[in-house]
Amino acid sequence: MRKSVWVGMAVVTLLVGCASRGVYESDAVVKETFSVNTNYEAAFRRAGEYVRVCHVQVQHAYNVAYAWRHVKGEKGAPDEVQLYKVTEPAKVLELISAETDTPSTSKVTVTVLGEGQWDAAEIAAAKASIQSATPMCRKGAEG
Repeated sequence: MRKSVWVGMAVVTLLVGCASRGVYESDAVVKETFSVNTNYEAAFRRAGEYVRVCHVQVQHAYNVAYAWRHVKGEKGAPDEVQLYKVTEPAKVLELISAETDTPSTSKVTVTVLGEGQWDAAEIAAAKASIQSATPMCRKGAEG
């Protein structure tokens, strides 16, 4: 009995250790940094609105559901919007960060996994949405 408990714990540890962290680990990531004519707080709010409208509040094929979280940057690092599948919270599919460029502009970086719908077209949709302050969802993206 005791041996099976240890074997079970070892298997769980291995599985947890193998969980992908998405954009933080992938070699296929696609990234773009661009300027936005607003302060970084507004750019960050726009990023959150984009992921909510275009991914979280949308009915996706195969009942896939997405969620997002706001991660506060530590020690001068920018705040982040992290998008992930509800069933895989450790695997970040899209990462959007905003930081001050000048008092009236911000620098936004969008990073996507580089697989499936998480590609350059996704970055273009996020960029257009954040720059215009109007969510413009990518056409035909199912996930």
